[in-house]
Amino acid sequence: MNKQKSIVFALIIIFALAIVTNISNNNISENVRIRVVANSNSTTDQKIKYECVNIIKNIINANDDINQITNKLGTIENKLSYISKKYDTKIEVGLGKMDFPPKSLNGQLIPGGKYQTLYVLIGEAKGKNYWTLLYPEYFDISFEDIHSGDVEFKFYFKELFNK
Repeated sequence: MNKQKSIVFALIIIFALAIVTNISNNNISENVRIRVVANSNSTTDQKIKYECVNIIKNIINANDDINQITNKLGTIENKLSYISKKYDTKIEVGLGKMDFPPKSLNGQLIPGGKYQTLYVLIGEAKGKNYWTLLYPEYFDISFEDIHSGDVEFKFYFKELFNK
């Protein structure tokens, strides 16, 4: 019986180390995020949102830290002022901490919480919002927040034993 307890204890330690290693190797929560909020959900307002996203992604690199983004803020504001004039709409650009919901992507949980964010608020900013992480493997992946409750949680040990 003691041998079985020792084996179970050793397995628990191994699983705990695997979880800690996985978490420490994926410091997603430490990276800056980009959020662009459309004026509304109309086709035109969503088009404006993606024009802003494309401008930002041509200026910002996936590996940029908060200091590099701060240095590029003026360039972003200047480029987005073109969109503001083109569509006669107010566009606010800034840096600050914002709340993000948790998301599941390819079996990996992207934790929710407050994160340093480059944000763009278009018009009344009441539409769907685009967000992504400044983290190379996620930089070209966008998330649309529409409060759909589409977060999927999995139990790590159960998934491991089901493989």
